[in-house]
Amino acid sequence: MVDKVNMEQMLADATENFTTGFMCSESVLDVLNRHYELGIGEEAIAMSTGFPYGFGNGGNVCGAIAGATMALGKVFGRTVKGDPAFQKCIDLVRELNDDVIAEYGSAICPELIRDYEFTDPDRKTHCTGIVHACIRSFAKIMERECGVGIA
Repeated sequence: MVDKVNMEQMLADATENFTTGFMCSESVLDVLNRHYELGIGEEAIAMSTGFPYGFGNGGNVCGAIAGATMALGKVFGRTVKGDPAFQKCIDLVRELNDDVIAEYGSAICPELIRDYEFTDPDRKTHCTGIVHACIRSFAKIMERECGVGIA
């Protein structure tokens, strides 16, 4: 893991990802993995492909939040049954959700984009803002919990 990240570059990379072929979940997970050097393999990016539009257009949580949740799990999650790290990870994911809800009023994809037609370029701009909010929340958590500075 790195000691410092460049927020402006992370947001620019996320925008580039999201506007040139990656969906929200893939964009967030890829950027956080690269900038924080989390060691997440390409298979995890592939695993995040089904998250957009509320888990495969299922009307659930925003894919960007799901991607950031995967990154939080990589850093704070557990691999051993019964490990109490579970609670800390859950609390940090809740914080991420609450940050997005505070800014956008929801963490549920259809609620977040209800005022937009899917093909409307304004929807893509709106969702880019949500992608950025997830990255900023992750960075805030990483700064506080792991001492990773934000430039």
